[in-house]
Amino acid sequence: MNYNELLMKYLNDCDTNEPILIEDIKNYFQNIITKKDEYISVIKNIYVYLNRLVKKDKLILFAKGIYYKPSKGVFGNKKLNSYKVIEKKYIKNNDKINGYVTGAYLFNQLGLTTQIPNSIVVVTNMCPNNNEYENKKLNVKIRKPKIEVDNLNYLYLQLFDIINNKDNINIEVNNVKEIIYDFIKNNKLDMELIFKYAKLTNNKKVIDKLYDYE
Repeated sequence: MNYNELLMKYLNDCDTNEPILIEDIKNYFQNIITKKDEYISVIKNIYVYLNRLVKKDKLILFAKGIYYKPSKGVFGNKKLNSYKVIEKKYIKNNDKINGYVTGAYLFNQLGLTTQIPNSIVVVTNMCPNNNEYENKKLNVKIRKPKIEVDNLNYLYLQLFDIINNKDNINIEVNNVKEIIYDFIKNNKLDMELIFKYAKLTNNKKVIDKLYDYE
């Protein structure tokens, strides 16, 4: 079995200007190779082959463990959008939700503030420890969630962060309550699940704030 050919097949299926994570490549080969020693040996060779592709300008190394296939623009290779990397690495990979945006960036998107943050804050399962971690290359701060983020609960956890205003963001509008209820309605959040996740995250005060928000 020619593993370099398998790697090329994997890369050929990837779109241009989209992040390619080494973790995904490893998972791809892990599903093919059952023997641990063989897998370790193959991955070492894969790194070598990826470096060759970078030198040939077939791939660009965006950051450690993150590659992309560039498309050509008027001034050469187009740059990879860093938010795409943040999204795939920390928020959503394929159909699996691992995190969500919070902080001033989220508040700006909702129209609660005109403040434009220097960095994006993401609550994610991919945070390596219980402390806030800053990825300076991506200009993102990541935090560990109170419970594991998944496709079913991420909007509820995001709602709690909005209500609690954990980062003490300066809110510049008077219709905060309306915006919060629009978030609930537009995302079709269920009140029973709001209570459930509030309890699971030891965040019961959020219910009082939800009804008493002024």
